[in-house]
Amino acid sequence: MSKNRIKYIVVCMMFLVPFTAQAAKYGVLHLKSVGVAHATTETVASLLANDLINLGHDVLNPDAMDAAAGEVLQCYESECAAEAGMKAQVEQVIFGSVSTLGEKHIVQVSVVNVSTGQVIWAGSLAAKSVEDLDTVVKRLSKSISEGRKAEESVEVELVTEEEEKEPLRRRVFHTVGFTSGMFTPLAGYGESGLMYHFGGLYWYETPHLVAEIAGHFAFPSDLGDTEGSAGEASFPEVSLLYMVSKKDISPYFGGGLGFGWIMVDYEDPNLPEESRYGLTLNAGGGIVFFRTYDIRLMLDARYRVNFASVPGIEGPHQGFKFSIGFTYRPKFRGCWGCGPGL
Repeated sequence: MSKNRIKYIVVCMMFLVPFTAQAAKYGVLHLKSVGVAHATTETVASLLANDLINLGHDVLNPDAMDAAAGEVLQCYESECAAEAGMKAQVEQVIFGSVSTLGEKHIVQVSVVNVSTGQVIWAGSLAAKSVEDLDTVVKRLSKSISEGRKAEESVEVELVTEEEEKEPLRRRVFHTVGFTSGMFTPLAGYGESGLMYHFGGLYWYETPHLVAEIAGHFAFPSDLGDTEGSAGEASFPEVSLLYMVSKKDISPYFGGGLGFGWIMVDYEDPNLPEESRYGLTLNAGGGIVFFRTYDIRLMLDARYRVNFASVPGIEGPHQGFKFSIGFTYRPKFRGCWGCGPGL
């Protein structure tokens, strides 16, 4: 290949690079300040860009957009924003405003497709205070990333102070509740068949982990004929559960250990009722509904083992426990139910 041809190819490649380089997916413009300090608005725009970057997107922040366009971009309408995106060579441009309404700070943002000039997403959230703007921006960036409405992106750590005014919705970290359901013995419960159970529980939550302290009592479903059957009581049982999601519907799984009693009503009338205690283990999972609210509904299934040594009944005592339960955040003075900040 001649030197002239090599030079020609190099020149062509250098000429084509600006056109073939992949444009950033998002560009964030300076937001409009309406009754809000300019520094606050600039911080909101920067946080929005950073959060989108943390969500895995290629993003130009307002200063980078200015540098790419060669001028300070102040666009608060879709047509101007699309033109700014053309200059900065990005695919989509985010523009909007931060304004006040009474004591509220309202962040309104829109996303315009640069190639079509069409607004493809728009949303707004209100912050009760300046300190809550960080949560608002996280919600908006997550909503933009997922293409969902802002109100649909609520998670346990992204409930704004303004939303906490809604009935029953709080940032819940301490909850108490009760469970009830059926216990199916597999072995070690004498003549007991299907059993009823009820119990209580306490949850301490972080976004993905729950420390559970629980107790339960199981008794034969046929209370009229308990001879040869066994019941069970346990407390405390401490479990660690992993929450798969931070949204309103979250599956979970885990297990733990504790102490339990086996109570036997022998068929032989000459033998007194017996009660022995031992170590218990449980493993399983379930699903929680309404996780960002004060009141939750839960469905739970656990495999249980009780290692109590009971004369005349071979162990270990084991079975499946199926439960439906409700938990509630108690209301005390201060913020006992809020837990530490995340």
